[in-house]
Parts: sequence; structure tokens; C-alpha cells
Amino acid sequence: MKTIFPEQYDIAIIGLGYVGLPLATAFGAKYSVTGFDINEQRISELQKGEDATGEVSSDEFDAAAGLRFTGSISDISKCNIFIITVPTPIDSCGLKYTILSD
Repeated sequence: MKTIFPEQYDIAIIGLGYVGLPLATAFGAKYSVTGFDINEQRISELQKGEDATGEVSSDEFDAAAGLRFTGSISDISKCNIFIITVPTPIDSCGLKYTILSD
């Protein structure tokens, strides 16, 4: 197993909802973090430092100097730590999932 030192962390937070966004800003205050979401409108809002859900304050955005936002999977391809914070849709057959690709 390869050891990763803190200065080598390149974290991807996948899903920027009420769990992912606060987590991304917390990590972004110390590490390089790429926040990924498939909702382009959400990405645009977050890139402006705006959170319509009110989960993250402007001070928290300011403190997260290592955080950037994207809707492109290629932007997280170089990350070495992935944290997935997406909702789990349920249908009548059980769990349903989607695999994203560019």
C-alpha cells in the first residue's frame, strides 16, 4: 500500500449538497479539494461563492482557499482521494445507481 502524505492529498468531493459542500469547504481550508457535481447551475453558483441552501457561509467559502468547483469528470481524474456524498435513490426494485462518464 502506498502512503500518501498530507501535502500530496488531492481530494475530490463528489456531490455538493448538504453533506458534500460543508465537507468540501472544511477540507478546502487545509488541502487541495475539487468539488464535483453534475448540476451545472449549482457549480456556477458555488464558483461565485454563493450557496442558495445556506449550508455554507461566505466566511467559510473565503477560508476554503484550496477548494475549486467543477462539473467535469476529467477535472477529478488526477485526484487520489474520493469522497462520495450523493443521495441514494430508491425505487421499487431496490437501490438504483448511475455511473457517470465524460
